Amino acid sequence: MRLDELRQDVVLALRSLRSHPSYALVVVATLALGIAANSLIFSFMNPYLIRELPFGHPDQLVQLGQVDPIHGWDGARFSLPQFEDWKERTRAFDDLAAYYYGVKNVTGHSGPEQVMTGFLTANLFDVLEVEAAIGRTFAPGEDGPGGADVVVLRHGLWQRRYGGDPGIVGQTILLDGIAHTVIGVMPPDFNFPFGGVRMWIPVREDPATEPRDRDYFIPVGRLKASFSRERTRVELESIQSELGELYPEADGQFKGVNVQPLRAALNFGYDIMVTVFTVLLVAVGFVLLIACVNVASLTMARSSARSRDFAVRTALGAGRGRLVRQLLTESFVLASVGGALGIAIAHSGVRYLGPLIPEDIFRIGEFTLDRTVLMYSVAITLATPVIFGLFPALGISRLSLVGALKAGARGSAESLKVRRALVVAEVAMAIVLIGGTGLMLRSFAELQKVDIGFDGDRVLTVLVTTPKSDYPTQADSQNLFDRATAELRGLPGIEHVGLVQPLPMNHAIWSLQFSRPDQAPAAAEDWPVAHQFNASTDYFRAMRIGLLAGRTFTDNDREDAPPVVIVSKSTAENTWPGQSPIGETLLVGDPKEPVSATVVGVVADVKHEGFDTPTGAQIYRPLLQRPLTARYFVLSLSGSETAVLGPVREAFKRVDANLPISIRPMSEIVAENALQWSIGSLLLGVFGALALLLASLGIYGVMAYSVAQRRREIGIRMALGATGREIRSVVVGEGLRLTALGTAIGLVLALVVARLLSAVLFGVSPFDPVTFAAVAGIFAVTAVVASVLPASEAARTNPVIVLRYD
Repeated sequence: MRLDELRQDVVLALRSLRSHPSYALVVVATLALGIAANSLIFSFMNPYLIRELPFGHPDQLVQLGQVDPIHGWDGARFSLPQFEDWKERTRAFDDLAAYYYGVKNVTGHSGPEQVMTGFLTANLFDVLEVEAAIGRTFAPGEDGPGGADVVVLRHGLWQRRYGGDPGIVGQTILLDGIAHTVIGVMPPDFNFPFGGVRMWIPVREDPATEPRDRDYFIPVGRLKASFSRERTRVELESIQSELGELYPEADGQFKGVNVQPLRAALNFGYDIMVTVFTVLLVAVGFVLLIACVNVASLTMARSSARSRDFAVRTALGAGRGRLVRQLLTESFVLASVGGALGIAIAHSGVRYLGPLIPEDIFRIGEFTLDRTVLMYSVAITLATPVIFGLFPALGISRLSLVGALKAGARGSAESLKVRRALVVAEVAMAIVLIGGTGLMLRSFAELQKVDIGFDGDRVLTVLVTTPKSDYPTQADSQNLFDRATAELRGLPGIEHVGLVQPLPMNHAIWSLQFSRPDQAPAAAEDWPVAHQFNASTDYFRAMRIGLLAGRTFTDNDREDAPPVVIVSKSTAENTWPGQSPIGETLLVGDPKEPVSATVVGVVADVKHEGFDTPTGAQIYRPLLQRPLTARYFVLSLSGSETAVLGPVREAFKRVDANLPISIRPMSEIVAENALQWSIGSLLLGVFGALALLLASLGIYGVMAYSVAQRRREIGIRMALGATGREIRSVVVGEGLRLTALGTAIGLVLALVVARLLSAVLFGVSPFDPVTFAAVAGIFAVTAVVASVLPASEAARTNPVIVLRYD
């Protein structure tokens, strides 16, 4: 096809569409919504699962974890001596580095602030093959006990706290009261190991003095070309076995090695995220298909109305291929405009919704319509005219010249049959989508019924970490926490002030082995494992955790007093079935040297690892017997959270003006644990509503077209005595039959697709009969509503007028 012919086709298409603006507007809007939904979901999926890692040759990078059968972990960390031994023995890596992360208090410029910090071996940036955007990264020898006090900043922290000043390199900042020299700023898209980490410093621990069982380092390595992940795992497990024989009490507890690709390892919820995005991508794919089916139905109706025009052009010498090309050109013009509008809508959606998604989850860069997203959007834009323009084009290729010129009914009847089939198809697809929406909504509803064991509403949490430079002893730290507690108790609007570490549902797990003295297993790996919480006297009141028996902690449960513990209800029932545990002795801690503690209370079970994780054993120990430098204040409020934010900050300033704090509502932390269900329900709900709207419009369009094509038949029926009510029943009945067929097909498909959802459902079966019965009922009502207007129009047919002009 020559360029001038293409130009002519486009001009003719634009002229034709200008003469039917309503049709063009409806088609463009329908396609724009479908393309926008696909572009939006893909743009959110891109930085998590698709966009290339900002590291050199990322496919060679892996993260290592040990399998810990005692605690049930497959990503257990390493001690620094273990890491050094593995690095010395392995031959699988070009280089091996390690890291961990924690909070540092930044003071000085712009006031005090808690900053999540990555602690890296000096070679980690080299292993990742990344360079600083400004300055440099760590040099050999800058880590370890004799290393340098240097820091590398994340680009966002540099922009926010230091105003993007390029002169920051070479300046010093205070971290926990110690001066560190800024040596570099990383590129904007650099993220390691997750979004919450905003600066990096070298590790200062000494492998020669670090305890072998103090495991908190995470190794990251670059594999040699000759080593696959499986071959690496085999080699590392051999090393693990050798070290287990040398150090049975530390290394001997691990039984296997996990070698993960770096992207999957850094993204804590990688498997769930893949499932959720797959579900959402399938959902918006159905939305686009339904939109295309609707547009195909409209296009067929318009083509049928233009059949005489096409027949005349054919009689005058136009080839059928020329007519088909003209129709497809119109479809491509409509799709292009719809695609451009859809991309613009998606861009606005990304700008609005992007900031609402927590940044702590590992992702590469921001949510943007980058080249990958635009290529995807253009691809689906170009695919849509093939989908919705195919049936009308095929209809024109089979056009009966004589029949069209005689305005016979054959062409219209064939068009109506195809449009009915399209309606059945879009109802079936909408059933699949709305069925999935119903299951997610049921899951979210079931989630609200879960008893999490505490009340997170009107509760503020405040994280405080005391730096050693200002609080060198445990007594100094305890004095600060006591003074802060007294200040907070005196504030209006605060009912109770408690402290705890770790905080429930905050993605930190502290484990503790325990046993009854008379049932203590001989082997350490056979001892039960509980979640450990270290709590203050008023913690249970502040979190509104029910006390079921005994007492809570008191100020007398100090470090020099006999050890005491509080256990959860399920722990008490499983450890002392049919008995009261109050006053009983419980062995806790290292099975080789356990601590004998007296059980003084029983409290309600608390959800800690999330809504969908079974509640395991839980043991509370008094903070006064286990002094910690990092603690969460838990403040129960009588009023709103915003009303006390200012007074709380001022109270801490009165205690220590240079002490940074981090405040979060407990309700926000709880909601974060329900994110996959809340977002899934919201988005699928929107897409389901859109699918229902498009399906109802499709039913309405076919019924209206059917009534228009059957006006002569309806006129004859009414002339022979049929009443308006009977005519309405015929039309509505036809709409119900089409919907019933689509519903039957859709339910079968929905039951198949529901298996995909099983991994993200909560408290509901993927084959839930209530959900699918409700969906079928919704579509029955939809069919009636969509058919009522065409049915009423048919019932008002005047047989005299129809038969006179027929």
